[in-house]
Amino acid sequence: MSRVRVPGPLAGRDFRLLYTSTVVSGLGDWLDQVALLVLVTTVWHGGAGDLALVVAASMLPLLATPFLAVLVDRRPSRPVLILTDLVQAGLTLGLVFAPGVYWAAGLVLVRSALGSVGGLAGQIQLRVSVPPDGIQAATVLLQTAMQSVKILGPALGGLLVAFMSPRAVFAANACTFLVGVIAARALRSTSSPSRNADLHYFKELGEGFRHVFGSRLLRSLLFVMCSLMFVVFLYDSMAALIVPALGMGTSYIGYMVSAVGLGGVVGSLLMGRFAGRLRPFLTMAGSVLAIGCIIVAIGFAIFREIRIDSSIWLCVIFLLGIASAGILVTFPSVVHSETPVELTGRVWALMNSVPAVLNVLAPALAAALVMWIGLGSLLLLAGIALLLTAVVVAVRLGGIPPTVPPPAAPPSGADDGAGPAEEPTPGPAPLNSGATHRETRAPHVKRAGSSTEEITMADKIDKLAEAGFALTDANDAQQAVLKSLTEDEIDVLLSVKSRVEAAGSDVEGHSVSDPSGGYLW
Repeated sequence: MSRVRVPGPLAGRDFRLLYTSTVVSGLGDWLDQVALLVLVTTVWHGGAGDLALVVAASMLPLLATPFLAVLVDRRPSRPVLILTDLVQAGLTLGLVFAPGVYWAAGLVLVRSALGSVGGLAGQIQLRVSVPPDGIQAATVLLQTAMQSVKILGPALGGLLVAFMSPRAVFAANACTFLVGVIAARALRSTSSPSRNADLHYFKELGEGFRHVFGSRLLRSLLFVMCSLMFVVFLYDSMAALIVPALGMGTSYIGYMVSAVGLGGVVGSLLMGRFAGRLRPFLTMAGSVLAIGCIIVAIGFAIFREIRIDSSIWLCVIFLLGIASAGILVTFPSVVHSETPVELTGRVWALMNSVPAVLNVLAPALAAALVMWIGLGSLLLLAGIALLLTAVVVAVRLGGIPPTVPPPAAPPSGADDGAGPAEEPTPGPAPLNSGATHRETRAPHVKRAGSSTEEITMADKIDKLAEAGFALTDANDAQQAVLKSLTEDEIDVLLSVKSRVEAAGSDVEGHSVSDPSGGYLW
């Protein structure tokens, strides 16, 4: 009997555990969200102020995530996952007995803070559970699963609330956290604490900021995501008004959520087939361009009061979900590619929390703009802003090649039962050998004035390009080797090149006769 082939990263035991925990937790979050809204509005008869209080309690911890990330990077990821899931299970059980909205908001606030910490630990665990060349495939699998949960979760939550009390749903969600505890305890690998855990707290905090703003790629990605998410939340926060404005009943709000989720699943699967060969920012630009066109079309229909069959609008929203996958998959892939494992918590927190601040401001601005210029004009304005963003990203950043995450530091406690692995030979493979490059340490070097700033892939490419290396003529294997070089190795390579060029015509033929296979371009 032939064995079933396990796709990509799911062949690894630790990633399967992490994947299972993430999917079950995501499903529980949707159940919890539906039950909490029903509890506040139906059981406690709360109004808009009570709903706003609960939503704010779940969002506010996002702003504190960068400051909590220092503590996460100081600890191995596995015990952090166990502790946060265990405490969250207890807090969720507390919602079963919460007497009113203020108690519920307090429990949600603390649980959301712990959820942010657990999310950071999960990103770190991902880096030690999957080899560097499998990070993008793992990201695709996780995004596909979460988009699937987005379809199933609200429907299942509504069904459970209809047959059970909201408090019983909270008890069910507490069990999903316990599944996370069991999965985390079964992990064989865990991250090592930050190499600089003995530094002062604020120095460690500054390392994350210096790494993000010292990397051209991460700076650019942060700017793009801030601009993009602010514009998206301008119209996304008005979804409850957009649906009736298109001539559809309020029940279609749920259908729209499911259509976006289904589109996200299809888009993530497509990204899984082609993402490794796509330029990250060019992919993002294409996604933003498609989203902008769709939003302009919706805004024009509302502005001119054009009525189209509801099924057509569901198909349009399905396409919106497909387009969004280009952003949802590219963003984490680029962040991981530019970040050493020991800085993952701090960098991931900063890259997510800054756009979150704008997400809090966008709904208030959207409400004011709707009153001033109308809903259709707001969507037209947002769509045009997305189109301009797509053009800028494509022109300024579209040429950046596909990214490859730096190797993870050897995980502590890893044991696959196969005995100790053979120690690889340090140093890069020859450029024209076709061999896969292996390195015994992460490509992480120190510069003056910064204790942990990484020489990023973008920095390496810029430095080599400025020296006259025609990287576009190199094949994929050669580009991968060049991207993995340390700063010292690059300096040696540049020094050799300058000496060869200084020799003039005596060696000129070796440097230019065969750009694709020669040792210098």
